[in-house]
Amino acid sequence: MKYLPIITAFIASVCILQGHDKVPGAPQKQPIALKNAKVYTISQGTLEGATVIFDKGKIIAIGKNVDIPSNAEIIDCTGKSIYPGFISAETTLGLVEIEAVRSTRDNAESGPFNPNAKASTAYNPDSEVIPTIRHNGVLIAHIVPEGGAISGKSAIMQLDGWTKEDIALQPTFAIVVNIPSLSVNSAPWINKSAEEQIKDADNNLRELKQYIAKAKMYSLAARNGLAENAQDIRLEAMRPIFEKQMPVLFSATKKEQILAALEIISEHKLNGIISGASEAHLCLEELQLARVPIILPRTHSLPRNDDAGYDEPYTLPSILETAGINWAFTESSFWQQRNLPFNAGTAIAFGLGEEAALRGLTINPASMLGISNRVGTLDIGKDATLFVSAGNALDALTNKVEHAFIQGKKIDLDNRHTDLAKKYRTRYQQMK
Repeated sequence: MKYLPIITAFIASVCILQGHDKVPGAPQKQPIALKNAKVYTISQGTLEGATVIFDKGKIIAIGKNVDIPSNAEIIDCTGKSIYPGFISAETTLGLVEIEAVRSTRDNAESGPFNPNAKASTAYNPDSEVIPTIRHNGVLIAHIVPEGGAISGKSAIMQLDGWTKEDIALQPTFAIVVNIPSLSVNSAPWINKSAEEQIKDADNNLRELKQYIAKAKMYSLAARNGLAENAQDIRLEAMRPIFEKQMPVLFSATKKEQILAALEIISEHKLNGIISGASEAHLCLEELQLARVPIILPRTHSLPRNDDAGYDEPYTLPSILETAGINWAFTESSFWQQRNLPFNAGTAIAFGLGEEAALRGLTINPASMLGISNRVGTLDIGKDATLFVSAGNALDALTNKVEHAFIQGKKIDLDNRHTDLAKKYRTRYQQMK
């Protein structure tokens, strides 16, 4: 009996780690024409009563008067809308399955500096969560590791496919750097004085800066060749950021953290992106001068400060848009990425234009993630990564994704949620 808890835990972990059973879409065998739809091209405005045709995974025609190939599969989309696939600009999707179960979390390595860790290695393409995300039109995700001062390398993944190798748009994209907290907190559970907190913050930031400077010196030395015993896999992983081959994603929430990230970007001439910048509105001039793109924290959140307006998270997208700063939406939790489009809908209710909101889900993240030549807009020659909704894709009440395609492959839109809904609806039918 003493082994029963161990056996139970093992069985539970095996059950938990089972993947979803949705078969990935097959490559196109014939052209597909989505006919008579409202088409949100993003790049060329909105077309009423238009047709989108794609073949072999690429868009080949868009417009009102286009010739449909004789062998095409025609899908009537009258009264419906076509959108480019939405992009989650930052998430741990595929790295975490159940937050409360440690064996299903592979989003963070131990230790403060792990630039050599790769999100693509840990990514699980069979996660049960993935089908629930794409059900609302989110078809591409930027997978970001967490933890420590330098978490590792992110990856850009399509949300359908057999293996992590064939679904990766970019298996390695950015080095993820976490700016340490630089503020003083007074919560009951914090047992350090303000002076101790300030000292710790200064030490943590100094250590991070020193490591980045060390990595830069290593990169310079490596150009001339290093002895085998002088090579370091962690510092080697940092070399691309100094050679303009890879950007750096800085996680920085507060104003002080944002300014610290901008200082590091300027000092080392890095291609930087700042994520989680809830106080970006407090340093607009600095962001405008630096021309650094921003990945917003979730719009559906509470203000971070007691003296902030209740609508501060809702109005932040509109403020950045007015300031001419490139920005993108994201959600806080991996499973909440399903609500990503509705964050945009809320921002519209608080002053953001619909076109700008759609850009924050499509071309804006595509441009900052370096994939705008393939996705983010509906244009001839780009990937046929798109979806059809019977309602407004930014409205939780009317959005109903009926068809979705990734590189022209038809995606199964059923998921754990829809399966359970069907199951329990039969209960009431049986009771009649």
